[in-house]
Amino acid sequence: MKLVDISIENFRGIKKLLLPLDELTILIGENNTGKSTILEALKFILTRGLGTRRSGRFREYDFHLTDDTATPQESGEIKIKLHFAELQEDEWPDSIVQQLSEVIQPDMGTGLNHIWLQVEGRFNPDAEIFETKWDFLNSSDAALVLKNATALHLLQRFVPLFYLSALRDATQEFGQRGQFWNSFLKSIQLPDDERANLEEMLQTVNSTVIESNEGLNQVIQQIANANCLVSLDASDPVILEAIPTRIFDMVGKIQVFLKSPLGAKLPLQRYGEGTQSLAVLLLFQAFAEVNLAEAYDQDSSPILALEEPEAHLHPSAIRTLGQFMKDMSGQKIVSSHSGDLISRVSIHSIRRLYKEGDETKIGMIHSGVLSDRELQAVDYNIRLTRGAYLFSRCWVLVEGESDFHLMPLLGEILGLSQDRASFSVLEISQVIDKGEPFIKTAKALGIQWFMMADGDPAGIDYTNRANNYLESGELLSDRAVNLPSVDIEHEFWNNGFDNFIKNMVSHSRQTRISTEAAGDSVKETKLLIKAAIKAAGGKPAFARSLIGEVNSRGSASIPTVIQNIFARITQLVGE
Repeated sequence: MKLVDISIENFRGIKKLLLPLDELTILIGENNTGKSTILEALKFILTRGLGTRRSGRFREYDFHLTDDTATPQESGEIKIKLHFAELQEDEWPDSIVQQLSEVIQPDMGTGLNHIWLQVEGRFNPDAEIFETKWDFLNSSDAALVLKNATALHLLQRFVPLFYLSALRDATQEFGQRGQFWNSFLKSIQLPDDERANLEEMLQTVNSTVIESNEGLNQVIQQIANANCLVSLDASDPVILEAIPTRIFDMVGKIQVFLKSPLGAKLPLQRYGEGTQSLAVLLLFQAFAEVNLAEAYDQDSSPILALEEPEAHLHPSAIRTLGQFMKDMSGQKIVSSHSGDLISRVSIHSIRRLYKEGDETKIGMIHSGVLSDRELQAVDYNIRLTRGAYLFSRCWVLVEGESDFHLMPLLGEILGLSQDRASFSVLEISQVIDKGEPFIKTAKALGIQWFMMADGDPAGIDYTNRANNYLESGELLSDRAVNLPSVDIEHEFWNNGFDNFIKNMVSHSRQTRISTEAAGDSVKETKLLIKAAIKAAGGKPAFARSLIGEVNSRGSASIPTVIQNIFARITQLVGE
């Protein structure tokens, strides 16, 4: 059974949200946009004990508070609704259809089956308590009248949730009380006669080790004197164990050791955080598979909820993890802050959460938004190589290489840090259709965008294309601008940096250029700029030299058009 979407209202930081889900869904976004809240909502509903145990009830701080004066008692009702559906006819096994028949809602048009389960939380002013209730719904959102909670328990059995938090401590997870490890330890059972034989052998080994040290016998005798203060066994008050002598105790002490390439055997806890975190992930997968096989129905299909699985991992390991997750059994819902991770999953799997005021929005690439060729361009230029761009608030689309190198540095001088403000500069001159796939992707994912193009005919073509993607009420100047000059180098030349650029060229070369230009000032300027770039060692080096000069002159020396562009970027990123 597939969970096709989840809707949330007034739950923690989310006022209202409808999230479509795939077989693998990656939740990305800034902190406090709702990624963990979504996973917690799933955990709340699909964990057994919903509405019966205290842990299965909403509490004060689960209610969405709109401002610092709002109270949980006055907040709107919490509503979390899960929607399960067939993606093709007769997808659900007969056993599921028969046992959940009273809550299955067939679509008469398509023949596909649906189930809606909703949990609500509200404050009861008469009883002065927070109440939690659940209902299965029909297609009109009306509650179904059921005899008992059998359908709820069956659904939780057919769609079990396995949850892995971002806070993973290998010492605890592989300890006797670890939520996953403990299930394996408890499953170790030996026949009584075999257990007795092993414990007898362990007693012998223990006695041999202890008796080899005379000093230990003195320790035993001294501690035994405590018998005068504490009631102890009269004949054998103190026992030393070098190793556990009961199978029960020994099982609880099982440790994981890893062997290095040189053969050294070390406890898992002695390895780095990355290795420990990866081991917990693999333990989680093993737990889900074994638990599913042993404790659930053969038709059960799990949901695996993983919070930041990339924590502590090396980039190469994270990229491997992206492929690994696709192969894990069950439906996966993952929150992540890693560009390396999303570089290994389909861009259609990504859900970007972002805030607009108090509203939580979902950005995603729906099927058909990008053609195959456009998708290839986005994958090649962004997802596969610069996945971190998908986490940016704003994309600054620039036409050339110099723009790409200069704009982040100019932003720093103007007080707008690329990292702090969360904007990324993308060069579009080598992208099909004048960079239009980038604009489509930005709009679909809810990423703000702004284009800076040259002032020549080719640059005007860029902004004309950008004009086709304006929202209602937007002006072209809100999203794109052409430089007054033919390119950014000429823009600086025309705004007081002409002598600086000219002096980068040797006098002999200047003389030859003057002769070649034969009085054509436009041609001479173009040749001098080209020569300066070559003399600097290329456009990246030229950009660094120019930025050094701008720094010495101050931010006011930056051409006005570029200052205005950064003012607009500041608005778009919400700084």
